Amino acid sequence: MPKETIFKKVYDFYSKDLTSQEVEKIFFKETPTRYKYFVRSMDKPGGNKNRVFEFFSFSKNFAVAFLRRLSPVIRFVFSVNIVVFIFSMMQGFWDYAFFSFIVANLILMFEVAEKLTARDELEVARDVQISMIPHKPPDDNNFEISCHYETAKEVGGDFIDFISKDDGTYYISIGDISGKGMSAALYMLQVRLLLRHLIDFSDDPKSILSSVNKNIFRHIKKGLYFSAILTEVKGSKLKICRAGHNPVLYYNSLSRSCSEIKQNGMALGLNNSSLFENSLQEIEITSNKDDIIFFYSDGLTETMNTGKAELGLDKIKELLILNSHKSADEIKNEILTEVSKFRGYAEVHDDLTMIVLKAK
Repeated sequence: MPKETIFKKVYDFYSKDLTSQEVEKIFFKETPTRYKYFVRSMDKPGGNKNRVFEFFSFSKNFAVAFLRRLSPVIRFVFSVNIVVFIFSMMQGFWDYAFFSFIVANLILMFEVAEKLTARDELEVARDVQISMIPHKPPDDNNFEISCHYETAKEVGGDFIDFISKDDGTYYISIGDISGKGMSAALYMLQVRLLLRHLIDFSDDPKSILSSVNKNIFRHIKKGLYFSAILTEVKGSKLKICRAGHNPVLYYNSLSRSCSEIKQNGMALGLNNSSLFENSLQEIEITSNKDDIIFFYSDGLTETMNTGKAELGLDKIKELLILNSHKSADEIKNEILTEVSKFRGYAEVHDDLTMIVLKAK
């Protein structure tokens, strides 16, 4: 076989899936997260001002934190193997050094296999969750609709949904389950199914959310709570009920101003008495042409940059006003571009969800 062909096969093997986005993700976004994973279980340094001593103390504590994360058998074999390797290198026993190198690679292969198995399971869970998130909002003669759903981890606790009824009315739901990761994702699926079921038996957002709250205490884990907004869309009218979620932003095209719709309402799952239902308040809006109604999760406004500063609600209001002449899709993309620029290489801390409605 020609050398050029062998070189090309090797090159293709290592480069076919390699992208700049993957390199950025590994070295700038995932590395700090992995570093924190070990550091948070490290023993605190003693406060010695000698930099050399501090370096060795940190290295020792980091190594111990790493070993604690291994299973007992792997921890013992790995530690013995490192000692054998160092001793062999110092004494010039190259056969033993090579053997310990092989053992270290085998241990690495086992650890990677375990990680890949867990990742495959997470990918299945992610596929299930993504399949339950609407890929395309409903067609509406009165509104342009655009939405975005992005999880901080493989799976997330935010949810959005569009639920149509036979009379042409449809509901928009957006929410944020307490917690993160797999547990939040599983509860998100339960809540979504519960919400879809109960919409068939109620006529307004307030009564639907009250029914959801009662059924959480009956059928879902005690102690689960989450924020949500449920909106009924009928023609150009919107009936909005908020249960502890971030206030809806409303851009009024007549006054060219952006305000928060801050009605009362506590999060679901906190209280099972009449206090919850009494706290809920519905607000009705009749939209004018080019009005914008913006739903979002706190992962948007609380996006942090490398300096730990938050994007903030005022910036989102400013973007809505500046881009109010654009389509719903363009407004969403402008906000996502600003989020990406602001975040830079900072770690993603929370799920990011948004829905843009623009009146036609």
